[in-house]
Amino acid sequence: MSWTGDPVWLADVLRAEGLHVIEHDGWRERGHGDFRDIRGVLCHHTGGGNPNDWRYVRDGEPKLPGPLAQLVLEKDGTYRVIAAGVCWHAGRGSWPGWPTDNANYHVIGIEAVSRGREPFDWTSQQIDAYQRGTAAILRRIGRDAADCVAHREYSSEGKIDPAGLDMHEFRRAVQGFIEGGAPMSAAEVEQIQEFITAFCGPIGSDIKDVREQLCGHGQRDAGQYAGWPQLDGLTLVEAIADIRTRLEKLELGGTA
Repeated sequence: MSWTGDPVWLADVLRAEGLHVIEHDGWRERGHGDFRDIRGVLCHHTGGGNPNDWRYVRDGEPKLPGPLAQLVLEKDGTYRVIAAGVCWHAGRGSWPGWPTDNANYHVIGIEAVSRGREPFDWTSQQIDAYQRGTAAILRRIGRDAADCVAHREYSSEGKIDPAGLDMHEFRRAVQGFIEGGAPMSAAEVEQIQEFITAFCGPIGSDIKDVREQLCGHGQRDAGQYAGWPQLDGLTLVEAIADIRTRLEKLELGGTA
């Protein structure tokens, strides 16, 4: 499965994932022609690591005119939507299921702002947004994390980007976001926190006690959902679900 046509939905899909998005004027009409079918996301770093890296991605240079990627990802996790049309970012290379030496017409490019050398300057906000944004795009086009690819993995021209990122770990995180769906927005999280505070007081040890009762003692100590030994290692929610399943079997004449 893949998406046919230009990804004019990029800004909406990223915002729905709870990400901050800047739409640059004219992005829906910007590009070097139209996409064919979209099969994945190609991950890059800009190589500059500066606040104005996006200008180079948008404008390019005389020998390589812009746009050079559909998206630029800032260090604070903000996405800049540069173009909806084809961009010159892939170069020569290959990846299973992608056309050899012709990926520009089939994959969306994300240029993440980074100098691309040690000591690496990735931020936690940027990595989180990189993974979430990639997952949102892949979910939209009906692909999984196997089609989230580093430029260095695709390239036959010796590219190194995005340097400093373990793509196996990156893809595992992306797949988790794909399967988990879009997370709650910041506004929704704030509403829940306000509700809890109104009924339980400021978030502190009392809230930890509630989480412990629901999830097991390991949740407090190690951030794990360890469950309770009295419930055969199940959390409270899992135990209730198990009881419900057993009751439904009894109602159907089976054995619990």
